[in-house]
Amino acid sequence: MKRALTFVLSVVVLAGCRRTAVGPEPGAEAPQLAVQQFLAAAKGQDLQAMSAVFGTAEGPLRDRAPRQEVERRMIIMTCHLRHDESRIGAPQSGEGGRVSFRVDLTQGTKTAAPVFKTVKATRSGRWFVEEFDLVAVRSFCGSSQTPPTDASAPR
Repeated sequence: MKRALTFVLSVVVLAGCRRTAVGPEPGAEAPQLAVQQFLAAAKGQDLQAMSAVFGTAEGPLRDRAPRQEVERRMIIMTCHLRHDESRIGAPQSGEGGRVSFRVDLTQGTKTAAPVFKTVKATRSGRWFVEEFDLVAVRSFCGSSQTPPTDASAPR
């Protein structure tokens, strides 16, 4: 009887266990928050946090692209988005419900003003950074050459 009870309890416990994502839900509650979180993660070189708010209307890129590709993109973006200070400008409405922000970035004596485009995911209703002007911040990475990849999430 004791073994049967132990077995039943084990099955109930195991049935209740399932693999879930650790941490907060990907994306942000608002477009400006997506940009803030993305910039803070880039400044802290936190690739996981960056990938949580980088995506398209389909959701985060990390859920649809191979891990190596996502990591490579995030590493390139962290290099170009290293900054000491940032100031996010007023929102600008765009095509398909997108919202853009001009962001003033400072890195030492260098300044840049890339535009970040955000999009709302259709399923979750969360906001993601879909792209930003990587060329505008290319000098932040210590190279004046054209960057090897664009900073937009594949559609």
